[in-house]
Amino acid sequence: MAEKTVLIITDAFPPSFAPRMGYLAKYLGEHGWKGIAVSPAFDHEKNTVVNFEFLSGNIPYKMIYTQKRKRNLLFRAISFFIPDMRIAAWDLNKKMKYSVENLIEKNQIDMILCSSAYSVFPLNIAYNVAKKYGISWIADLRDIYEQCSGKLSLIRRIHTKIGIQRRNSILKSASIITTVSKKHAEVLRNYGLNTCVIYNGADTSIFTPAKYHSLDKFIILYTGKIRPFQLLSRDVSPLFSAIQKLHANSAIDNKRFRVQFYSDTKSQKIINDLKISFGVSDFIDCFDLVSSAEIPKILNDSSVLLLLLGRGNKGIMTTKFFEYLAVGRPILCIWSDEGEVEEIINNSRAGIAAKTEDDVKCFIMAKYNEWLETGYTKEHDIEANNTKEFSRKYNAKQFVELFENALNAKN
Repeated sequence: MAEKTVLIITDAFPPSFAPRMGYLAKYLGEHGWKGIAVSPAFDHEKNTVVNFEFLSGNIPYKMIYTQKRKRNLLFRAISFFIPDMRIAAWDLNKKMKYSVENLIEKNQIDMILCSSAYSVFPLNIAYNVAKKYGISWIADLRDIYEQCSGKLSLIRRIHTKIGIQRRNSILKSASIITTVSKKHAEVLRNYGLNTCVIYNGADTSIFTPAKYHSLDKFIILYTGKIRPFQLLSRDVSPLFSAIQKLHANSAIDNKRFRVQFYSDTKSQKIINDLKISFGVSDFIDCFDLVSSAEIPKILNDSSVLLLLLGRGNKGIMTTKFFEYLAVGRPILCIWSDEGEVEEIINNSRAGIAAKTEDDVKCFIMAKYNEWLETGYTKEHDIEANNTKEFSRKYNAKQFVELFENALNAKN
């Protein structure tokens, strides 16, 4: 039987930071499908760390370059009322739509999959070309407007409402919508949209646990960026406060106890300012971002893995969380989402989803004492508790099943 082809239209694809679609491309061939991907590349991406180069060669990929535009007052006013332009101006929409149509006319395309974070773009392109060529399409939402917590100004509420209404009108034509958490699926189903969950996951051929090896230092590890506007959602100050108090009680010492951050320059400045204000500089190490291929070893050479979530987090389940689970190191989550993340951590005995600073301190001390006694921290049983639905390989199987179902329904 000939392979079927899915056209992946997405706002980001490897080597850019886009592991979800990149890993799907890696495993499509095991299920009788092949893919073609189309994605924009913004000028600012040329100077960023290439994290997913190793995923970029799995399927043919067409990158649409666009100039970084100054978002002047007129552009902002127009995009306020026309959500299709909020991420990509008309010129990029036109170029990308033209490229997609050209691929469809030159290739046998059986299915369209469109993956987007927040924006109506490129869902609008998938909607239009699917309608024009009579091809079924599936929408994949990695983020949604509604996951953001906090009070919004009247203008911001109107802006968000317009975006949600436009997004939902487009999504009604999709065969099905996939998203990354039960909370997101619940929100979308409340609009009457046909939605299912395909979690982000970890590639378990890459992220595997290294059992019980001794470390000469107790290391709490965080990999990734922290931005000023994300301090409410990725706030390391509770950890620094806990370390400050533990040190004041002589419970830890900086020769054996380290907190390590692998982050970009802007994130490191935030971390450095906070560690000075809490007086814990002697315990904190900052390193530059490393390639994705280097991350598994770094995770395995740690004692505790730090996951930062904001209070009021609604259905945000990052790739980082599943990679942490896959290597089996104890997870310290600040703060609990009181939802799926906490449920998974508890069910797999993977660590703690902290709700108070006392939770943070007690967990750190328990793991630190364990390390003092044995030289390592015990990981949870990855084979027993990390279910198949958290595997990138299984994620691909789920997508393919949806492709087949949509084709059968159409026929």
